[in-house]
Amino acid sequence: MIRSMTGFGRGHAKIDGGAIAVEIKTVNHKFFDATLKLPPGLAMFEDDIKEILQKHIKRGKVSLNMVCDGKLFKAEKVSINRDAARAYYEELKSLKKSLGLQEAISIKDIITLPGVLSVDASGKITGQLWPQVKTALEAAIANLLKDRIKEGKSLYKDLSTRSKHIKSMLAVIRSRAHLNIEEYRKRFAERIRDLTGGSDINMGRLEMEVAIYAKNSDIAEEITRLQNHLANFDKTITANDEVGKKLDFIAQELHRETNTIGSKASDFKISKHVIEIKGEIEKIREQAKNLE
Repeated sequence: MIRSMTGFGRGHAKIDGGAIAVEIKTVNHKFFDATLKLPPGLAMFEDDIKEILQKHIKRGKVSLNMVCDGKLFKAEKVSINRDAARAYYEELKSLKKSLGLQEAISIKDIITLPGVLSVDASGKITGQLWPQVKTALEAAIANLLKDRIKEGKSLYKDLSTRSKHIKSMLAVIRSRAHLNIEEYRKRFAERIRDLTGGSDINMGRLEMEVAIYAKNSDIAEEITRLQNHLANFDKTITANDEVGKKLDFIAQELHRETNTIGSKASDFKISKHVIEIKGEIEKIREQAKNLE
C-alpha cells in the first residue's frame, strides 16, 4: 500500500532511573532529509540513528527528538563553555537591540545553544545504552509507519476515484470522436455553399478536405496511450514501494496526451471533458507530492 510522507510516531524504552523517549515527525520533501535533536551524552549515536531511519523512510523531511528522563548522566562530568555562552549572550543582546525587542535573555536561551553545555559521558556508559536507544527508536518508527500507511490509504481512495472519473470521461470522448469529423464535413460543406452562392459542391474536393482533416484530428492513438497510462497509474498506486516520483511522471504523460486531444478536437463535449480531465490530473499531481 502507498504511504504518505506526513506522519508522527513515538517510542519509549526503560533505563535505570528513568526512560528514553523518541518522537519522529515527517513532512513532504523531495528527498530524505533528517534533523536529529539528541541529548548531549547520546550524540555519538547520530550516524547509527540516521542509518536506521533511512532504511524505513525513503523520502520526506524527518525531525527526530530524543529525551532522556531521569539522572542518566549523574556520574558523568557536565561542563559549560563560558566563553561560548558569553559570546552567544553578546550577539543575542546585539540582535535584540537591532530588532527593538523587549524580551529578556534567559539562561535557558543560551544553555541549549550548540557548544555551550557538554556531558563527558564515557563510551562504556553510553555504549551500553544503545539497545535501549534502538528499542525506543524502532518503536517510534513503527508507529510513524502506521500513521503514514493510514494516511496513504486515504490518498489511495482519492487517487483511485480520480482515475475512475478520468476513465468515464475518456469513454465519452471515444464515443464522440467520429462526430468530430462529421461535424467538420457539415461545416465545411456549408461554408462552400456560402462562398459559391449555393452552387453544387465538388464532392471529390470535399471528401479530400475531410480526409485531410480526419488524419490531422484523429485522437485514437492519444486515447489508447491515455488508457495505457491510466492502467500503469492504477498498478502503481497499489505498489508497496516508493511511488511519489513515478506517479508525478505518469501524471505528466496523462496531461500531455490530454492536451493533444484538446488541440485536435473541435467537438464541444470533448473539449469540456478535456478540461475536466486536466483538472483531475492537476489534483493527482498535487496528491503525488504527498506520497513517499
